[in-house]
Order: sequence, then structure tokens, then C-alpha cells
Amino acid sequence: MKHLEIAVLGMLWAVTAWRVPSAVRTVKQRALWMAFAALTLSMTLRLPGLMHALDDRAGVNNLSTLVKHWLGVIAAGAVVDFVVAIARPETGRRLRARHYVALTAMTAMAVLFVFFVPRPHEMTDFFEESAGNGWATAYYLVFVTYLGIAMATATWLFWGSARHASARWLRTGVRLMGIGTAVGVLYTLVRSGYMTSRVAGLTDSTGDIAVDNATDALKYVAIGFILVGSSIPAFGVAWRTVQDGRHHRQLQPLWQDLTAVTPDIVLRTGLLRSPRLRLYRRVIEIRDAALALDAYADDDVRERAQRAARQAGFDPATSPAAEALWMRAAREGKARGALPAGSTQEPGPVGIDELDFATEVSRLMQLARVYHSPVADAFLTTTSKETTA
Repeated sequence: MKHLEIAVLGMLWAVTAWRVPSAVRTVKQRALWMAFAALTLSMTLRLPGLMHALDDRAGVNNLSTLVKHWLGVIAAGAVVDFVVAIARPETGRRLRARHYVALTAMTAMAVLFVFFVPRPHEMTDFFEESAGNGWATAYYLVFVTYLGIAMATATWLFWGSARHASARWLRTGVRLMGIGTAVGVLYTLVRSGYMTSRVAGLTDSTGDIAVDNATDALKYVAIGFILVGSSIPAFGVAWRTVQDGRHHRQLQPLWQDLTAVTPDIVLRTGLLRSPRLRLYRRVIEIRDAALALDAYADDDVRERAQRAARQAGFDPATSPAAEALWMRAAREGKARGALPAGSTQEPGPVGIDELDFATEVSRLMQLARVYHSPVADAFLTTTSKETTA
């Protein structure tokens, strides 16, 4: 169990440090960072050396226990703040009320701990050595009651917001965090139930160590789910960034070929650092170029493009192959100085605002592959011969 505790503590410190930049940028991420920072410090105070050093320096037996539990309250409250920010942002004005509840719990814990909980000597394990004492149980119940309510609230909000998450990786991350907080609720129920049964005399000290180990295991499982769940969205964003950059490069040849004959549609703006914005601009310019070339493909060319696409094995209902073929012919016609040829066809694809962006990128990737394929080369050769015949 000790090795597991050290491993979890190491991950907590790593995630806390990793999330510092995002905490500086946004209030929502600041709440999540606060949760990890408080939890990390709380877990760090479980180390015997630091625990005894704090108690000895302050001259108060087991003061580290109170500080550790205070940090647990702060961590739980910060988790609720985070999930409220993503699930119920309109309730942000009630943030202060939630903090008052946490402050009240912390004050009650301090009063009970300082004035009522017997601490004649430094205790190595406060849970085990205080089990069965009425005042210690009252103190502990205040802590786990707040913790349980906060974790139950977070679980409800996490699972509710997961249903509305658009991205799969975000939905998965939120659900894993919800599982983690649900395990946290189970942790508080087991601890509070056992402490209450010890005071009532329903159980004796023979189960103290077993319950302590079992609830510690629940705590580590809960932390693990929250750590993984909170990290998945970040990795999802990183993966999307990589994909956006790759798609931007793959659409480069198509963009260059089309804009070479329609230079006016290229946006003269500064360099965009975001791969998503660069890809978005590339998609817009390819679509604008296609609209500009639309007048250079008459009905006959479009019909022959449909037949050539079907003969090559493409389904016109699901593939943009026909569009790629007539676009290639229209591009070459404009490059040769041909005049616009009127068409009675319906206007091209709908505006980008009306489409799912990922779907449109996928469609353009298919179009680009056909545009630069031997099928398009053969179609262009055939079209050029028929035009000059």
C-alpha cells in the first residue's frame, strides 16, 4: 500500500505542475488546478517525516491531521467549482455560497479538533487511534459529510454534463471523473459508517486496520479515475492539434492548384499560430476557389464527370469524385484563358457554417485524393480532346 501511495503522490505532483499554465489562463482550469494542488498537499502531509515536522514545529499534537483535512475540504470544493463551471456556468454567481458552506465545515472541524478532540500525544494514525471516541468521531463526521456531499454533487453534475459533451474524448474524460467522485462518495460512506459503529459499540478495534486499508484503496482508486479523466480532454486537444496540422499539410497541394488560378480568394492576413485556425482558413479558401471555378464547368462537363466517377467505382451519393473531376477540368480551362461557361446546375455545396467542420475536412480530403489521381488525369485528357475536336 505504501508503494501505491508514493506512486499516486508522484502523479499528483506531476499533474499539478503540468496544469499551472492552464490555471493561469482560465478561471475554470484554475479551479481544477486548485483541486489537484490541495489534494497533492494533503497527500504529502501523510508522509511521516513532514507530518511530525509540522506538529513538532507548531507544538500541537496532530495539527497536520487538521491541516490535511482542511486541504481535503478545499480540494472537494474546488472540484465542485470546476464541474459547475462546465455544467452549470449560469450558477457561477452562487459560488460564494458554496465557499461559505466549506468555510463553515472547516470552522466546525477546527473548534472540535482544538477544544474537544483528546490528543494527549502524537498519533501515528489518527483514524485508527481515534476510532471509538465520541468527539473525534464528531470531528471526522463533519469532514466526511462535507466531502460526501461535495463528491455526490460533483458526480451528478459530471454525468449530466457528459451527456451534452460533443467530443468523444471529452465525454469519456468527464465520465471517468464522475466515476472517481462516485468512488469518493463510497469512501465517505464506509469511513463514516465505521466510525459511527465504533462509537455505538457495534464493532471493535479488530477491524480498524482492515477498514483503514480498504478506504485508503478506495481513495487511491477515486484519485486515479479523476487524474485520468481530467487528463483525457487535454490529450484529446493535443491529438486534434496534431490531426489539424496533418490535414492542413495534406490539403496543401489542392489549395495551391486551385488558388493559382483564383488568387483573389486568398485571405491576406497575418500568420495564424493555431493549427485549427490555419486549417479552417484553408478549407474556406478551397471552397471559395471551387465556387469561383463553378462557372467554368458547363453541364456537359459535369455530366461526363458523373459518368467517369461511376465508371471508376465511386458512388456519386457518398463520394465527391465527380466534383473533383469537373473542378480539375474547370481549373485547367480557366488557366488556358477560357471564358466562363454558363451552367444550369444547382449551386455547389452549402456554406461552411451549415456543415460539421470535421465532416467537411473529411470530404475535402477525399476530393483532394481524386483530384490528383490517375482518374482525374485521364478525365482531363479526354475532356481536352473533346473540347478541341
